[in-house]
Amino acid sequence: MKRIFVLAITALMALSLNAQEVKETTVTIDNLNIPAYTLTLQKDKKMVQKALEQRLKESKVKTKKSDGYEASLGVVFADIASTPINFYTKVDGNSKSATVTVCAISKDLSVNQQNINQGVMNFLNNFTKYVDKMEATEQLEAAQEALKKAEKEKKNADSDLAKLQKATEKDRAKVADLQKDIEKWQKNISDAEKDIKDLNSKIDKATDGKLPDAEKRVQEAEKAVSEAQAIVEKYRQLAE
Repeated sequence: MKRIFVLAITALMALSLNAQEVKETTVTIDNLNIPAYTLTLQKDKKMVQKALEQRLKESKVKTKKSDGYEASLGVVFADIASTPINFYTKVDGNSKSATVTVCAISKDLSVNQQNINQGVMNFLNNFTKYVDKMEATEQLEAAQEALKKAEKEKKNADSDLAKLQKATEKDRAKVADLQKDIEKWQKNISDAEKDIKDLNSKIDKATDGKLPDAEKRVQEAEKAVSEAQAIVEKYRQLAE
């Protein structure tokens, strides 16, 4: 409950910090002094410009450049007035702050300009919420994209880990087989070395023409030992 209360207070503080005052001013367009209203937001100019363009697009208000402003002449913009107006907007600022300037003049002189001015003020007050919503939506989309990317990377990592574990098990089995072969050849070497020892003993005792046969057996045994040692070394390198 305490956490919910803290979150609520934090949200109210954020709204308070984001709340901006619409100010009245005068601008010069086509050599005419026109009443206008400004709204300064502590947000990136590019993002605010994008939000304004999107907001006007939703209301089907098309603009073109005119004397440094985006202008829509003779447009019926129901958010401001029910009669045709000349509507001007401009966004100034930088990456940390943006000021939106909006002005509208009725093409019908019989229309009360104060009503149009009030419509402009209402538009700017509502635009603050529109920018906040758009910013939050973009942040949400970015977070969702980051989550999607992270999930994909985790999936790939899991796949790589599974392959590595499978390969490791296969390598362990291969090493075990090589170790068995090494033990087998070690035994063969031991047996051959024993034969050589026995044959050398027989050579020492050999008489009556048996010496050449014994020497031949010694040579064969020595060759077998050499071949066995070479095979053992080969398997030992594979095992490493």
